[in-house]
Amino acid sequence: MDSVSFSLVVRLGSIAYYMHQIPEVGFELESNQTAEPSTLFQVANGRQLTSTWLREEISRFSLIDDVWSKSFLKNIVFEYFDEEPAIHQDIKQLCDEWGTRRVYSVRQHNADMHHEGPYFLHAGRLHPAYRLYPDTAGAFMVGTVPSEKPFTFKAVDASAYGEEFPTALAIPVPSRLHFSKSAKQPYAGERIALKDIIDLAGLKTGGSSRAYTELHPPRDTTAEIVQSLLSLGFVVVGKVKTTQFADSEWPTCDWVDYHAPFNPRADGYQTTSGSSAGSAAAIATYDWLDFALGSDTLGSIRAPATAQGIYGMRPSLGAASFNGVIPYSPYFDTIGAFARNASSFARISRAMYGSYDAPKCEKVRMQKPTKLLYPTDYWPVQDSKSQTVFEEYIQKLEKFLDVERTPVDLGKLWKESNPAETDESLEDYLNHVFEWVANPDQWTHFLKGFIEEYESSYGHKPYLNPQLQFKRSYLPSTLEPNRQREGVELMETFRKWYEDKVVPAAEDGCSDTLMVLPWSKGEPDYRDKYRESAQKFTGGGFFFYNISPYAQSPELILPAGRTPFKSRLSDQEEWLPVGLGVISGRGSDVMLADLIADLESQQSQTGDVDGSKYVPANELRNQEILRARPESVEN
Repeated sequence: MDSVSFSLVVRLGSIAYYMHQIPEVGFELESNQTAEPSTLFQVANGRQLTSTWLREEISRFSLIDDVWSKSFLKNIVFEYFDEEPAIHQDIKQLCDEWGTRRVYSVRQHNADMHHEGPYFLHAGRLHPAYRLYPDTAGAFMVGTVPSEKPFTFKAVDASAYGEEFPTALAIPVPSRLHFSKSAKQPYAGERIALKDIIDLAGLKTGGSSRAYTELHPPRDTTAEIVQSLLSLGFVVVGKVKTTQFADSEWPTCDWVDYHAPFNPRADGYQTTSGSSAGSAAAIATYDWLDFALGSDTLGSIRAPATAQGIYGMRPSLGAASFNGVIPYSPYFDTIGAFARNASSFARISRAMYGSYDAPKCEKVRMQKPTKLLYPTDYWPVQDSKSQTVFEEYIQKLEKFLDVERTPVDLGKLWKESNPAETDESLEDYLNHVFEWVANPDQWTHFLKGFIEEYESSYGHKPYLNPQLQFKRSYLPSTLEPNRQREGVELMETFRKWYEDKVVPAAEDGCSDTLMVLPWSKGEPDYRDKYRESAQKFTGGGFFFYNISPYAQSPELILPAGRTPFKSRLSDQEEWLPVGLGVISGRGSDVMLADLIADLESQQSQTGDVDGSKYVPANELRNQEILRARPESVEN
């Protein structure tokens, strides 16, 4: 017999909520037939229940939480452990003012008190309340809530905001009041979204492919890095869009199976870049989402972070487990995160690559990096406005480190040191590395098997987006004997030279050298651009974005500022984010994130503009409903 499940959407004023079908265990209140908004307050032993205390609690709720609102005061539950508290008359008067229908005083018979905050009272039981946010950026594939089984999730079958946003998914967000941070769970209640190549138990992993989604059932295990984050208290609220199988695609023409997300910056119609497009768009658009996970093989975190004006980092190769993630190539695949500010980014970097309470590098064995490299192969950039923004930030970095930049010509240094004993330039020597190393892996480790399995199951080949259609015919030609091994040897020669002559590997997680790279051109890149064909990306060539993947080192993208341009769509001046890349030594992931957070904290304290706020949230378009917090209770 099929299992029965239900979901209930409740509208309180202009805001929609989802009632989780699993009630809280423990006490049962007076039976009722309809979901009624309710608030649970924890009452400590000896606490006097006065109107002053209750107002203070309500004020605290409204400051902490975007789910709770005074609409949840329709029913009030006071939960106590030992001695039943006396309810003062002034509380009853206050409840009359608020229109509270019932007040319950309930004793908990063990020390495990229920979480305070918003619930729905349904059939005598308290069900957790989730606020439903409309995904107006089209960033999500699905919203999620926990299922009955620990660390397992289910898709939310609820809709809301149909009139305002008819095509937007409704993403369920739990109350922050329902979580308590602790030494074991220092990130309890912090919300995160996952790129849809990352496995989550109970959900399908689709890779933005309808055929792949159709072929496989929901996963029964969770990716290792996500399981680690769940153990630390993070809460997964959904899975977000990616280019198909994390390949390279142009919006909107290459996005056929699913529509590309929207970048909220500038005129609202700039590219999101890729492949972690949904992750970056969600973080840039929604202040109710704390973090999003993405992957970077050859720029899939760094490029979207630049386009959306947020923080993102490609970590050192192997810094976090890639098990449970759709692969491209083990020589390049990394897992990373996005955040809106430097301090938050440093916190999740510690969760992913280090430990929450580990001391900072400069407090262990060194002060700060003593060398800041400025590769003249890529500096200065042609766009003068972007160069001005870059220059201002680099000067702040110099001041913070108390060093002057060191210009370095990588091509010249390569030629002079000649580690490969060749007449080839650096670019020519590395021109085919990604093609030879990564593309055979993409075919043999994933795409070939998927196509064959689908054809065996359905009797025909699966549909693939244009870029993957090209790859289906191109990739088999890359399987030349010994070619991949040759590419690995070329890359290893570069890495050893790079660590010897340019940026040494970290010692004990600390890097003595940084290098800065320009990720922005100062030019708009519209999502409605017509193109002659699919991108047909093969990975040939050697550019600045190849450096950190080939060196296996971390590279953090930060929003250094913004530049104006005249939009052909809005016919007015708009602003583009300016993304700066900062590379440190292999193995210094946490140090790099900590350092940038310290820099921007110091700049804020001295009155300088925080890099995280160069693209203000109030310049996002058509997001008013997302910024509105629940109505607070006036004192």
